[in-house]
Amino acid sequence: MSIEPKDFEFFLNALETHENLLHAETQAIAAKHLDTIESILEKKDESLRLLLEAKDLLGEDPTKNKSADKLIDRVIELQKRNAELFKKLVDRQTAKENSEEKSGLKPIDQRLKKAYSKSTFDSNSRLNF
Repeated sequence: MSIEPKDFEFFLNALETHENLLHAETQAIAAKHLDTIESILEKKDESLRLLLEAKDLLGEDPTKNKSADKLIDRVIELQKRNAELFKKLVDRQTAKENSEEKSGLKPIDQRLKKAYSKSTFDSNSRLNF
């Protein structure tokens, strides 16, 4: 049983679309745009559904094709990387919120406190007389 060219093309298009969404997700995570991330997650769900449908139409393993296999590997790596990046973003945001709750200071006050607490007298400074 061989794969129909139109079915394989549909599969590759679905896979490329999913890859593009993953790239967009990477950028949204880096920019910390939570609304965009949420929107992309919804699109990824639909994209994955279409991708699985396309795979089912093939009737055989698409990884037998070298170009498809490479693209599948890229998509899997992007998904892993995005999951790690998103986890880091959530962890940082949670830590930041916990820190702000503990200190009770506004962000600007926290920055001022941090800036001034580091400016200690340096006896080796050339400004000393």
